Amino acid sequence: MYSDNKLILHLISLMKQHGILRAVISPGSRHYPLIRSMEQDPDFTLYSVVDERSAAFFALGLIQQTGAPVAVCCTSGTSAINYGSAVVEAFYQGLPLVVLTADRLPELLNQKEEQMCLQKGVYDGFIRYQGQLTEVKNALSEWYCNRVINEAFLELDHHGRGPVHLNCPIESHHTDKFSTEKLPVVRRITRVDADADDYVWQRYASQLSGRKVLIVWGQAAPVDERLGQAVERFVEMFDCAILVDRLSNCRSSRAIKSAYLALRAMTIDQASELAPDIVITLFGNYTFNSGLKGYLSTLDNPFEVWDLGTSRVADPFRRLTTMFAAREAFFFERMCGFAGAKASGTYFNAWASVERNISEPQATFGEIYAVGQLVRKLPQHAKLHIANSLPIRMVHLFRSDPTITSFCNRGVNGIDGCMSTAVGYAAASAEPVYLVIGDLTFFYDMNALWNRHLSKSLRILLLNNEGGGVMHVPLSESQAPQLSRHVSAGHVTSAQGWVESLGFRYISARTAAECDAALDVLTSSEEPGPVLVEVFSVKEDDVRQFKAYLGGLNKITFGDKVRRRLKRELPKLFR
Repeated sequence: MYSDNKLILHLISLMKQHGILRAVISPGSRHYPLIRSMEQDPDFTLYSVVDERSAAFFALGLIQQTGAPVAVCCTSGTSAINYGSAVVEAFYQGLPLVVLTADRLPELLNQKEEQMCLQKGVYDGFIRYQGQLTEVKNALSEWYCNRVINEAFLELDHHGRGPVHLNCPIESHHTDKFSTEKLPVVRRITRVDADADDYVWQRYASQLSGRKVLIVWGQAAPVDERLGQAVERFVEMFDCAILVDRLSNCRSSRAIKSAYLALRAMTIDQASELAPDIVITLFGNYTFNSGLKGYLSTLDNPFEVWDLGTSRVADPFRRLTTMFAAREAFFFERMCGFAGAKASGTYFNAWASVERNISEPQATFGEIYAVGQLVRKLPQHAKLHIANSLPIRMVHLFRSDPTITSFCNRGVNGIDGCMSTAVGYAAASAEPVYLVIGDLTFFYDMNALWNRHLSKSLRILLLNNEGGGVMHVPLSESQAPQLSRHVSAGHVTSAQGWVESLGFRYISARTAAECDAALDVLTSSEEPGPVLVEVFSVKEDDVRQFKAYLGGLNKITFGDKVRRRLKRELPKLFR
């Protein structure tokens, strides 16, 4: 029987799946649930070596002879320290040593517990991966441990070889139960390198045949010709839909450009019909992250996720199965090279149908109105920088010319540096550079304009509604007065004096007519110097319009949600 401890079950299952079948055991009791479970499994070959330092070097000898990774396991406390010499040697020899150290719960550190010291980071500088595991108490901690164990084992031979360390907290080795008869086959994350054999690529290409394939295209620079052609051939071959936003800068014929809105605008039947079998992710972050997570979390079908072009495990949907450590164009070319007959499905058309039924907001004067007017007036091939918070969301409420290239500091989504980035871009550009920015973001980064490299072609639309409206969106309007005191940093500041002192042409707008006229100037190619248009509006009105528009898109009713929940939960009650 195996231990009932889910952390131990995940660890042993993944050791087997990743081919770590030899383990050198140091004596002790904290790691008893792991050791006893391995003893019950005939696939493992175990070795007992008393001295920890000798045990770890013994494991290095096994690796040298077999060429396969070997684990070394010990109890908590100074036992982990004694592995140090061999870990350093493994690091410089490039030997795939798996160090498994049992530990007490982290809450007890420095509380005069027996056999406890800080074990996390004990091999820093000489380890390819350090993983701090946790007790498995819920779905989140189970996903976390599964991911971290996979990450560690993938690093054993990623761009070279070397040791990894997993620190495993075990609350009590005296009370653990051993009643699990069959070891669960938990999720393994696989990495496919560019030089993988043809049969590997052929196997993955065959998995795409007849499946609903959804591509999630994150923030990226405009694609080069090779990638553009490879993607077009791939999406046509497999009838894919590509979810994108402005920052994707993806101009594929199969792009769902209003993904931010389409994910909200599906009916309950469309949500089921569009459920993907395989999700392929590539490039950076995207503005529809939370919407896509919410949608995928409601699905009952067991979809899997493939991630392209990265060496780091990124698993936002908690379904990652395969990482392709190859350039994106190479992946699409290989898949098409091994594809069978061209798909004849309607998956993309079903997504496109949702998008076609989305109408732009009919906003009265305010920041949504100003953003919409700017998007419509931008010239072809414009370079548009968008600040975080509400501006990046509002831009996605409107259709734009496909030749426009968009930028935003969306890697971490902070407001700091949004204007500085646009100023830097403009300093190296001979053409107009546009920036849409909110008031808090502008004043936070106002020194960006105090710059001797300030471009005459910089064009700024400043949305000033006297505070951070994005902080009001998730809360009720009745809380607005209180929020403005500290949370949304209410103010009565104008940019006029500052920007005029720096040589900007400054225009203010407080009505729709003034806004239209000011944006005509902002987008004019005749302006000889930098221009800033400051649109003044009422924050509560802006937030109300934004929430009303998004709320009006929702097609899934409360009753739909209840029925979906019952459909998922009722079968569990009768198992």
